[in-house]
Amino acid sequence: MRGLFLATAAGLAAVSAVSAQQNPFKLPKSTLKAEVNYQLGGDSKGTAMTAFDGDRYVTREEGTTKMLGKVQNTSSWTMITADSMYTADLAKKKGTQAPNVLPLMAKAYDGLDGGGKARLHANMKEMASMMSRAFSLDNLNLESTKLGEKTIAGEVCEDRQVGPFSVCSMKKAPRLALETKGELLCFTFERTATSVKLGTPSAAAFEKPAGIVFAADPALEQHADSMARGMVGYLASQQLADSIAKAKTEMETARAKAQADGKPTEMTKEQKEQAKAACEMIKNFDLGKAMSDMGKQMLKGLENAAVEGAKQGATNKLKGLFKKPRIP
Repeated sequence: MRGLFLATAAGLAAVSAVSAQQNPFKLPKSTLKAEVNYQLGGDSKGTAMTAFDGDRYVTREEGTTKMLGKVQNTSSWTMITADSMYTADLAKKKGTQAPNVLPLMAKAYDGLDGGGKARLHANMKEMASMMSRAFSLDNLNLESTKLGEKTIAGEVCEDRQVGPFSVCSMKKAPRLALETKGELLCFTFERTATSVKLGTPSAAAFEKPAGIVFAADPALEQHADSMARGMVGYLASQQLADSIAKAKTEMETARAKAQADGKPTEMTKEQKEQAKAACEMIKNFDLGKAMSDMGKQMLKGLENAAVEGAKQGATNKLKGLFKKPRIP
C-alpha cells in the first residue's frame, strides 16, 4: 500500500513537471549542493537523508510502516547520476543498477513532431484527472495554492498545496522540500527536515552501501534507448488518447447513472469518518494473531468435545454395570 502511495505521488510530480516546462523529461542543469536529514511521521516512523551534488542525487531511508497489525521495516538506498540509477534493499543486501532513462526520454520527446508533443501533454493531464477520480482525491489541480511560509530546521520555506499533498520548498533552494505531507487511501505520509546543510555534502552521503553487489540487467542496458522511445511514443500516441477518452466517457456515464438513481457520487462527512475508522481498524488488525486465536479456539472446541465424549462414554458404561436385574 505504501508503494501505491509513492507511485501515485511520483505520478503527481510528473504531471507537475509537464505543466511547468515544455520538455517534461529534461531537467535543468543543477548546481545545487546540499544535504538534508528528515524525520518521518504519519503512518511511517523513522529517518531519511537526501543529498544533492550537481547532477548527482542520493536518498536513504530507515523506517517502519504498520499494516494489518504488523510492522514492516524499510531500509533503502537510491542514487541517481546523469547516466545511471542505483537502488538497494539494505536489509536484504540486494542492489540493482540501470541506465537513467530520463535523459533518453527527453531526447525522445525532442524527436516528436508538434502534434505528438501536444498529445503527450494532453494525455498526461487527462491521466491526472482520471487518477484524481479513481482515488477520490478532492479538487486535484495541476496548479498549486500558496499556503504561506514556515521556518523549518532554521530555514524559511514556501508551503504550497497540490491536491492532497502539501510541499514546503526552501526559499534559498526551491528544489529542497523541507516538509512534505499527504494522505492517500487511509495512509498519511510526513517528512520534515531536522537539519539542512547547504554546500558540498559529506563524502559518506554518496558512498555505495558496503556488502552490496549491484546487479545490472543486460537487456535493459542494451535496449534502454529503444525502451525510452517506446514509452514516450506511447504517452504521445492517439491510441492512449482514445483509451483515455473511452474510459472518461464510461466514468461519466456511470456517474450520471448514479445521480439519476439517486445514489451519492461523493462521500458525506459521516461516510468519510466511517471510512477513516475502517482504515484505522485495517491498519491495526493483526491477521496472524486472529488466525492463531481462531486455531486455538478450534483446538479448544475439539478438546472439549473429546472430553465430553469420554465422559458420556464412561457414563454409559456405568449405566451398563448398574442395570436392574431382569426378573423372570
